[in-house]
Amino acid sequence: MKPEAFFWKQSIHLMSLHSERKLRVFAFDPTAASAYENRSIRHLTIGIPWEMDPVPDGTPFVGPRGEYLEVIDFDPASGVFYDPVDINDPRTRPTSGLTPAADNPKFHQQMVYAVAMDTIATFEQALGRVALWAPRKWTTADEEDEADFGFVKRLRIYPHALREANAYYDPARKALLFGYFNAGHNNPMMLPGSTIFTCLSHDIIVHETCHALLDGMHPYFAEPSNPDVLALHEGFSDIVAILQHFSHPSVLEDQICRTRGNLENESRLGQLAQEFGVALGRGGALRDALGGLVDGEWQMHEPDNRALEKAAGPHQRGSILVAAVFRAFLSIFDGRVIDLLRIASGGTGILPKGQIDPDLSRRLAREAAKSARHLLRMCIRGLDYCPPVDVTLGCYLRAIITADRDLYPEDKHDYRTAIIEAFTAWGISPDGMSVVTEDTLLWPTAIDLASDSGDELRQFVADFEALVKMPGQRTESTAASIGKVDGHDFGDELNRIADAIVDALNEERTSSRSGSEWRRGWNRDIVMNRNLLRLGLDADRRVEHLVRRFYALLFWGTIHEQTPDLLKLVGINLSKEAPKSINRSNKTGLPAVQVHSVRMAERKGDRGKVEYEYVIELVQSRAGYFDPAVQAAADKGKKVPRDFVARSGVTLLIDARSFEIRRVIQTRGVISEVKVMERHRAYRMGRRRAYQTAFASYREPHKSKTFAALHRGLDRENAEWPE
Repeated sequence: MKPEAFFWKQSIHLMSLHSERKLRVFAFDPTAASAYENRSIRHLTIGIPWEMDPVPDGTPFVGPRGEYLEVIDFDPASGVFYDPVDINDPRTRPTSGLTPAADNPKFHQQMVYAVAMDTIATFEQALGRVALWAPRKWTTADEEDEADFGFVKRLRIYPHALREANAYYDPARKALLFGYFNAGHNNPMMLPGSTIFTCLSHDIIVHETCHALLDGMHPYFAEPSNPDVLALHEGFSDIVAILQHFSHPSVLEDQICRTRGNLENESRLGQLAQEFGVALGRGGALRDALGGLVDGEWQMHEPDNRALEKAAGPHQRGSILVAAVFRAFLSIFDGRVIDLLRIASGGTGILPKGQIDPDLSRRLAREAAKSARHLLRMCIRGLDYCPPVDVTLGCYLRAIITADRDLYPEDKHDYRTAIIEAFTAWGISPDGMSVVTEDTLLWPTAIDLASDSGDELRQFVADFEALVKMPGQRTESTAASIGKVDGHDFGDELNRIADAIVDALNEERTSSRSGSEWRRGWNRDIVMNRNLLRLGLDADRRVEHLVRRFYALLFWGTIHEQTPDLLKLVGINLSKEAPKSINRSNKTGLPAVQVHSVRMAERKGDRGKVEYEYVIELVQSRAGYFDPAVQAAADKGKKVPRDFVARSGVTLLIDARSFEIRRVIQTRGVISEVKVMERHRAYRMGRRRAYQTAFASYREPHKSKTFAALHRGLDRENAEWPE
């Protein structure tokens, strides 16, 4: 077989989705697991991809280490390294790893690794591509050369990094940091002074891993430009944590038996981090999607379409998103099991008193798990259908509905109806939309926006098709027309990345194959004249990172060959008359455009039909000022230090077969518009006033502190940025 044939027909990805490693974890938190009533669901066995190879001779072993994750169990407060667990140990493989134990640091390492890998696999299966962590940022070109263009191979996990009641994702370190603390005297279920480990909470691990995965997809979602941005980060991470619990039938069976098939009753499955919340004196879970304690009694939350008007902070607003998704899940589940309940109740739909039949509980559990998995995939797929910046909860509703409609034109189980009903019941809808239906929520196509731009659209389609299919040829023509950018030759930069792609492919081949045909290596002409974006789950992650960077740079060059009217159609302003406060390109003198990402999505729809589409994200940035007079001066070209950065952008969904622009997903306005700057200014002025005191002044928050501050449980939700 020729090397090029192998490249397109065989898997080059180190992670096999068909071979699973079994590892045991706590199904809930350790305190819940030790309770007698939970004896049947204390532990859960997770099947994760077998992507960990034995550590090579001479390499220090510090803990579980695979293609995506590296566990380093250093405790800074104590100044010690805990002995690492070897999950390849043949003595523990037959028992699915170590037995869950709260007092064993080795098990702590096993648990964080297993749960985080399970979350990563869930994302990859929903999106149809390998997961990448947010790239590193380097201060010099030399550092970048040595660092493989910022590629981050592994996210690091520190199970005992903090001696405090906190856990968070650190985007600067590319790491998950878990804390531990001593319980107080406020709960009879906990021994006073006992140690609570956040790394043993299934929910907290999933939550923090989601922050890292979301940051890898949408780094600007950590930049609070409106009240919903951080709320989406928090709410989405909670949604995944809850729905992953519901995707395990063994855990569901127990809860269905207790609630007699009515999941609207109090259930551990709708609660997050029970032990953590109780230890902090909250009396219950950290957050509860179903309800909460009212005068000591648990009550179901009733939908409130004015709730967002009263919710200020990211946790409050995020909990409304969780409540809406959970309400949709309950409706979907009820719809799927109504026939089973009628049969079991003799037509009344009301089960007789007494324990529920085991056969019925198993059927109900399977239906609940199926509903949860599908809803979870819908929520994850929606991430590709969001604008790249300044996202709102209403945008996210449109994203979920449009992504599912494109994949499943027929809503056989009325999933989309349930989601729309639940979101609107909680007051979540797009700004300015007076009628909220499935059709009005769909993001527009390019033709919807301007039917009279047919010739320009056809030219764009032809250019993008050539760019994708024959990147090598497109590199030469685009490099010749662009020339130098910021003092660097555009063609040299493209060729540098292309060489890195070929080298990475050759390195992967020689390390995994033998024989003369492999030793010859890849030919650059062959590699660079193929569609490199269609690697999907077979991609080597380093190659995928380089490919995305290559296509983003090449697409940037292609943008400047398009007509300004076509770019204006999708919300990009390249006009010479645009305000001077918009970031400018040193090459063209026109407003700069950042091609944030060019990637592919692979999704499986009705009857196993696979849909492919390209996801392109474009962003423009503008210096913002609190004083409108200073803003006006900067817009005319005066150099003034900015108070904040405002951004707008667009996501383009392009059909991989026809290359037509399937969806145009814009932020609320273009960065050059006055109303956009007024909205950004008003929001940041509100945050500024909330933060200022006699001893402190407002500063734009730094991304590296975003998640640490979010998870410290501050009393004031709007004061997230203390120094």
